Amino acid sequence: MHYSERLLVFIKQAERVTQAAKEAAVREAGITAAQQGALAVLSDNPGINAAELARKLSVTPQTMNSLLGRLEARGLVARTPHPVHGTLIEIRMTERGAEVFAQADALVAKLDARLAEGLTEAESAAVRDLLTRIIRNAEAPGL
Repeated sequence: MHYSERLLVFIKQAERVTQAAKEAAVREAGITAAQQGALAVLSDNPGINAAELARKLSVTPQTMNSLLGRLEARGLVARTPHPVHGTLIEIRMTERGAEVFAQADALVAKLDARLAEGLTEAESAAVRDLLTRIIRNAEAPGL
């Protein structure tokens, strides 16, 4: 099989194009795709610490601390000591952060709908299922 026909080529191209589209979409809300990802995780995990947030987003702790510093400087997140374990720092979205996240999330939802245009619900479900299986295969030991 010619390299241009390999599944990896299509996956990489899809990732590159969709990430660029997401960057453009969330820019309207004044944030980056990485910041939107962090706010998305925070929306489901208020009080999470930076190390766990970094793991969930598959970035280094250093990258996460830099990203959090920018979000905190803009008043979108707050870092506070854990009430019982004072050495742990909890991260929460501020009210302003929740507003920005809601705006960005609506833009991402609109992009997601655009990506699915022309696909039936069954086809969209099949794409999700196939990509989930590919992810599992890639994560399996022995590759």
